[in-house]
Amino acid sequence: MFNINKNKDPKKALEDADKTLNKGLMGGLVKGVMGKDFVDQMNAGLDMGKQAIAGMENAQWLAENGLDAEAEVVSVTDTGQTVNMNPVAVLQIKVTAADGKQFDTAGQVMVPRLAVPRAGDKIKIKYHPDNPAQFTIIT
Repeated sequence: MFNINKNKDPKKALEDADKTLNKGLMGGLVKGVMGKDFVDQMNAGLDMGKQAIAGMENAQWLAENGLDAEAEVVSVTDTGQTVNMNPVAVLQIKVTAADGKQFDTAGQVMVPRLAVPRAGDKIKIKYHPDNPAQFTIIT
């Protein structure tokens, strides 16, 4: 019924949970017994998991393919969200790319809990060549 597999891909596990919760006989039983509010809360949790995976995939792509730069942190705003116990923050930064190009940008990024950047800090980043608001901190 639950098809538990410890080696399952997290994306596949979320898809399976979504199907179980929202489709077929099991979905109908869950909604009928537990109620719509419960199903809505579970779906919100699944959506958060999907967003976390998408964010991690984006950070991985940026780490592998992004352009190198150094940035000065202008401001840090906590979003109240966490991924793997690390806070997600909106960073406003002044960027100096490896090729000397300078620009300002802001983006939402997971920051290390033990080393949350502060205004004035210099950090190394990799950013998306087509969208500088997509960046990841390189530690």
